[in-house]
Amino acid sequence: MERGTYKEFKIPISLVMLAITLFLFILDVIYFFSLGILPLNFQSFLTTIGGWTYYIFLLSLVGIIYFAYLLASTVSQRRKFEELIFTDSKATFVKNEKDLDVISRKLGPSFRKRYEEKKGQLRVR
Repeated sequence: MERGTYKEFKIPISLVMLAITLFLFILDVIYFFSLGILPLNFQSFLTTIGGWTYYIFLLSLVGIIYFAYLLASTVSQRRKFEELIFTDSKATFVKNEKDLDVISRKLGPSFRKRYEEKKGQLRVR
C-alpha cells in the first residue's frame, strides 16, 4: 500500500463519520426533550449511561462540525485541482503550479501522480 493512500478515502470516511455523529446528535436531542418517538432500546441505553449523554451530545456536535468541514474542504480542493489540471496552457499551469503542488500533496498519491504526469506533458521543470 502506497504511503498516504488513506487520503484517497477522505470523502467516504467523512460521510460515514458525519452520519454517525449526526445520528448520535439527533438521538441525544430527542432524549433531552423527552419526545415520545425514541425507541425503547435507545431510551434504555441513554438512561443507563446517565450523565454521559451530555458528553456524547458535545462530542457529536464537535464531530458534526469537524467532519462537515473536512468533507467541504476536500470537495473544494478536488474541484480546484480538477479545474487547474485540465488546462492546456503552459503559462496558466506554471502560474498555478504552487497551488497544484500543495493540493496534490493533500489529496493523495493518485492526485500527485496526475500532477506529475501533467507537468511532464507540458514539459515544466
